[in-house]
Amino acid sequence: MADIYDEVNEMEFETVTMTDENGEEIEFSIIDNVACGGERYLLVVETELMDDDETDAIILKEVSINTDDVTYELVEDDAEFDRVADLFAQKGEDYTVEID
Repeated sequence: MADIYDEVNEMEFETVTMTDENGEEIEFSIIDNVACGGERYLLVVETELMDDDETDAIILKEVSINTDDVTYELVEDDAEFDRVADLFAQKGEDYTVEID
């Protein structure tokens, strides 16, 4: 008989790969997504840190869609970040959003 906890840990998430300022690729797991003001946002966590309960998530904004590629950028504007984080907080059934 499978343990429910094991089933939750085996959940598969879609991923996106971002390239940092040093040219290194980092894989992020998509926790959730939301549309706001005609824009699409992703709530993501670095995949290798998924099992850490204290892991901080980041919000990415979809900025362009090509045939084979979607480009995202970090949400750095404070007002935009707060607005979108509030949407994720309202929507989050399986996670908690805390804004520092």
